[in-house]
Amino acid sequence: MDRKSFIKKYIAIFVVAIIAVVILSIMVKYSVEGETNIPFKISKIMIISTAGGTEKEKSNTKWNLNLLQSNDIYIDIIKNKNYSEEEIIDKIIINNFKVERKPTKGNVNIYRPNTGIFNNKEEYKIDKELVYVGDEASNLENLKIANQGGLILLRCINENLGDYISDVDEEIRHDGTLLGKIGLSNEEIKFSISFDIIIELKSGKKYKTEIEAKMPSGNLIEEGTTNYQINGNDIVFKR
Repeated sequence: MDRKSFIKKYIAIFVVAIIAVVILSIMVKYSVEGETNIPFKISKIMIISTAGGTEKEKSNTKWNLNLLQSNDIYIDIIKNKNYSEEEIIDKIIINNFKVERKPTKGNVNIYRPNTGIFNNKEEYKIDKELVYVGDEASNLENLKIANQGGLILLRCINENLGDYISDVDEEIRHDGTLLGKIGLSNEEIKFSISFDIIIELKSGKKYKTEIEAKMPSGNLIEEGTTNYQINGNDIVFKR
């Protein structure tokens, strides 16, 4: 191979290598940052944790409660003021639920709201996905979200933590302190879940993110109620 051909081949390899590096850097940046300018985004996710009990059965004791630990998840979806084009939310889909870390005590289930509140009846349990449909105004009971953004809710419950049976206490607090009365610790009730949130628009565009939530936060056994927030700046959407 003459010198001229060798130089051409070297330059061609160099150019291909530069292109490959540029493409790789773009892919890495996208995997970290995702979409930089989307029509709608999540401003924050607030998780409020507490506990309580449901009356197990009629008995001669003052208190006979089956205990559970609940986590209300509030997802605030807002219009991106920096996005110039008009878009309309068609639906918000929450799916691909996984219990990434199981609690030592109890079992985890996820429920949708009913008439703006939560009810852990079997009919409200989420098996595969929760779908909020875009409409003129939000309506939690009918699983509707305002088509320009709004609040969506779901509840994650750690159930069957044990029974509290007592004639001693005249009054009890229906919060995390109730779990301490049967000897549970914060470490025994901690768990984490992950799920996907998909924003589908009328234009056909779809944006997806994966959320991981660790629950409950803080010292629930002593404080009774705790909360924490996932900041919207930490949430990455991809097409």
